[in-house]
Amino acid sequence: MLTDFVPLRLMAKDVDDLVILSTFLQDAMLPLTSMVYEPRNETFTLLANRFCWELPSVDHEGEPMHHRVHSGLCFRNVTKVHHRGFSRKGEDRILNFLSLQAKKPNTIHLLCSGDNEIRIETKGLHCHLGDIYHPWPTRKKPTHIYEHVKAL
Repeated sequence: MLTDFVPLRLMAKDVDDLVILSTFLQDAMLPLTSMVYEPRNETFTLLANRFCWELPSVDHEGEPMHHRVHSGLCFRNVTKVHHRGFSRKGEDRILNFLSLQAKKPNTIHLLCSGDNEIRIETKGLHCHLGDIYHPWPTRKKPTHIYEHVKAL
């Protein structure tokens, strides 16, 4: 366990803040069972299994060791939540997070691999991201297609 780990506690109130949250969430795994929209409270929350890009890998028995951590993501002032590309009936399904985008005012898009998307409509951007517990080690590091392409 990392003894000097400082949990993330971030807030987004504008598009620039959202870009920062998106960077920390890249390659997070989002279980459908962890997503909850509460219209009465105007909140949409989810639990993410976040890859810790901000932490350096450490050598363990001659191989790099990386880390993941559970993080909570909460949007406030939510008026509607839509999804595209997946069925909510497949509750054991896990989405692979790519990015957060605000394509037009008061609309946030959670883009996931496989052309899956969650669109959140709000009365104003107000979002929190926070790590819930200590990271755990993993040997698996997400890879991206461009990492395998050789320069010409």
